[in-house]
Amino acid sequence: MQEVKGIAEEIVNRLVERSNELGEGRSVGTIAYLDDQGYISSYNKIINGGLSGLPYRLLLSEISQKNYCSLLEMINQLPDNAVVISTDPGESGIIVNTGGINIFNLPVIKVGVKNGSAVGVGILYPEKKNFNLATKSEKAQLDSLTAMSMESEREALKISTEIKLKYLHISGELPIVSLDKDNYQKNIHKNECMNIPRLDVKKIDEAFAQKLVNKSINIEQGREVAAFGKINDDGVVVQASELVVGGMGYIPPRLLASSYHDISDISLQEAYSEIIPTNTAIVHTHPGGTGVMHMSDAMAGPGMWGRPIMAIGHNKRGKIRGVSVIELGDRLCKLADENEDLEQKFFEAETPEEELKIRKRRYKIAQEFTDLCKQVELN
Repeated sequence: MQEVKGIAEEIVNRLVERSNELGEGRSVGTIAYLDDQGYISSYNKIINGGLSGLPYRLLLSEISQKNYCSLLEMINQLPDNAVVISTDPGESGIIVNTGGINIFNLPVIKVGVKNGSAVGVGILYPEKKNFNLATKSEKAQLDSLTAMSMESEREALKISTEIKLKYLHISGELPIVSLDKDNYQKNIHKNECMNIPRLDVKKIDEAFAQKLVNKSINIEQGREVAAFGKINDDGVVVQASELVVGGMGYIPPRLLASSYHDISDISLQEAYSEIIPTNTAIVHTHPGGTGVMHMSDAMAGPGMWGRPIMAIGHNKRGKIRGVSVIELGDRLCKLADENEDLEQKFFEAETPEEELKIRKRRYKIAQEFTDLCKQVELN
């Protein structure tokens, strides 16, 4: 990977200027590009941050169509010399998590902003050591759940904390440089992004489903169990990976991907683009539920990685109450785009009535994500 030598002062100034215009601690971001000399010297349109930070779909829509597209399909349209930049109001620019490089598999840059000025520019590279640290961090966080005594839990939490401290040293500082250039804005042609097949899930192998449930009821109550399933030509999902045990109500994303293949040293983007087949579904248990899923399930599965996500609801005795699937489709993408749009509009509300209307619609969107669940039969 090409080393980034510096970032153009003009780009930093434009980002800080927009961030200051927004105020309220909101970040802004853009996709920028490395030139042959190793400097970040051009960038796309600057996108405003919303309630949940940068709207990734809107950010990527500058280089990719977004209708019917998962985030992964949009990311895969980025050229190799792209970087992801955002401002970090109130912070110095230090980067202490690997979320960005995990998703984009590109250098991630933070412009720290204090008192209206840039105080530092941090950069994090998608390197093996950083992915390995993220893998260790996920495992360490789960170890406390398996601890059978106060002393063993203290030790597990101590190890987890020590790993977290290592995140303080994963990013470097990027110089701000003056470049002799007239135009920093880059014109990008939007690309088609359809490349993950849309497969119709009809049934799930009953033995596979029961295997997941049996594992779920034989561990700590409430912990989810997951695996990948292969969608065969008849739309039946059969086991395609090892079973992994997650936390209370969640499955760590790197742990899940590693159930198919060891991904300790690579990003999730690389895993889902090059290793995990496109004819797979993410299958997980919902202890105490009936298999109905919600917005976070939809965005963690088809919305992010383009794969269907399935939930198996069961009671504490292991009886399967129901199985559902959410697949990638036009409706899911439209809801995701509208939700990002509303997160922007929230800050534009001038009256309590306007804000109330926006908040009600956001809750309604969450309900409509649940409506995307399709019931699946056991085979």
